Amino acid sequence: MRITSITETISCTPDKVFDLLVSFARTSQAPPIPQVTNWTSMDDGCTFTIAGMFTCSMRLTEQRPFTMVEYQVDTDKGISAKAVFHIEDAGGLSRLWIDADADAPVFMQAMIKKPMEQAMNKGLSRLKEMAERM
Repeated sequence: MRITSITETISCTPDKVFDLLVSFARTSQAPPIPQVTNWTSMDDGCTFTIAGMFTCSMRLTEQRPFTMVEYQVDTDKGISAKAVFHIEDAGGLSRLWIDADADAPVFMQAMIKKPMEQAMNKGLSRLKEMAERM
């Protein structure tokens, strides 16, 4: 199941957005999102719980400087996804969007697609806020 987020324009250069995305999973502190608990950083990513939904692990799997960062996301509910953060130079600004290819049971796809899309958009908005404060 393919899911694409909205595109955000960020008042920050692509190199700073890239650095934020690469360092995101390696930080020892959870992002300022109330629903996120049990944040644990690992060498190649992190694990955390989203209250009332699932426990998730994210592993950094690929990166191309200033243009793309890819994470493998796995949950305790049997749903996994490859999330690709695309970064595009917009003349000193950055355009950022996420493409995710989720592997979920067919019977669940219609039920989870919209909430996953909303979660990606909300996460992207938070990333924008974090990047613009750097």
